[in-house]
Amino acid sequence: MTDLKNFKGRYLVAVSGGPDSMALLDVLWKAGNYLEAAHVNYHRRDTADRDEKLVRQYCEKHQIPFHLLNVYSNEVEGNFQAYARKARYSFFASLCKENDLEAVMVAHHKDDLIETYLMQKEKKLGVSHYGLAEDTVIEGARVIRPFLEMDKKALLKYCQENEIPYGIDESNLHNGYARNRIRHQIVDQMDDSEKEKIVEEIESQNRCLQEKQNIIEENARDHYDAEEFLALPYLIDHLRMIFPGHSLRYYEEMLKQLTETKLCVLRDDGTILAKEYGSVDIFAIPQDYEYVFQSPEDLKEREYEHFRLSFYGNSVEALTLSEEDFPITIRNAKAGDEILMRYGTKKINRFFIDRKIPLKERITWPVVLNRKDEVILLPGLGCDIYHYSQKPGIYVIKL
Repeated sequence: MTDLKNFKGRYLVAVSGGPDSMALLDVLWKAGNYLEAAHVNYHRRDTADRDEKLVRQYCEKHQIPFHLLNVYSNEVEGNFQAYARKARYSFFASLCKENDLEAVMVAHHKDDLIETYLMQKEKKLGVSHYGLAEDTVIEGARVIRPFLEMDKKALLKYCQENEIPYGIDESNLHNGYARNRIRHQIVDQMDDSEKEKIVEEIESQNRCLQEKQNIIEENARDHYDAEEFLALPYLIDHLRMIFPGHSLRYYEEMLKQLTETKLCVLRDDGTILAKEYGSVDIFAIPQDYEYVFQSPEDLKEREYEHFRLSFYGNSVEALTLSEEDFPITIRNAKAGDEILMRYGTKKINRFFIDRKIPLKERITWPVVLNRKDEVILLPGLGCDIYHYSQKPGIYVIKL
């Protein structure tokens, strides 16, 4: 059994009721740690309530606080496995925060490590770490896996020798899931030396991955010349760092778009990569903003995140307002915005294209609207036909 003497603290233990997690709970309890237990009941099999009960009873016997999350599959749309993973780790994160616990202990072992690695290789997943990390963060929870050097047989033996109750999840016995198939057809057929060989391969792959990651991080910036960006070493892995969690094919398609088009915008999970006008910008998608000013008295010299109000400025920032214009709104430019000029109506986006303004600036560029929601000023670029004069009342300056 792995020596857990180095783990002394306040921990949450993820306990399914199986032999692995029950062994972990017992070993950590006997080591004298302050523990709380978290159990997730998915109600997908007849024995689910049995497992909840035996975990609860162990906790009551040893005076360990017990926390339960119920998840019902009939309330979930889409991929249940992905939803369940996110739900349980978010649950763990909230418990750690609420109860001042250092980390959640999870009973993944050597067999799980190998299964995960073989799944990654089979699916050609883009990963930041092969197999399972001993200490990582998932959904905001610090996750520690102290049993990665142990195999499942040793944990089962521990429970039997120490009379620790456990349940067997019968859904793990059939090959309906890819992980179960790999477990039964490959990992369970390995002897100890074969498992050690795979573990050494995983460690070697992670060393190579770390070396590659160091090179990628050395070259990581948020702005590049387009040719420079396309010449970066390990560009697909660079894209994987920017947009994590997808298949190799996904990144290959991204790379194809980047190399074959002059203008290319890639976005995923809150991040944008924009290749345009010979440059590449990488940035987080900003929040929309909107400020409403009810009267002329509200327009005072003040700086906001994306613009500044001033009584001094340039003519392309000047605005003359009447009482009928109020309330006025200043917000970020949006698709479909247009402004009435002397020569006719012009779309705001056309201004941006004509001036070759990059997307990073466009999506936060301020526009001023009157009470009729008509754009009357595009600061720095143009004022509508009715609100320009030689004696402006206010200047709206883009930052």
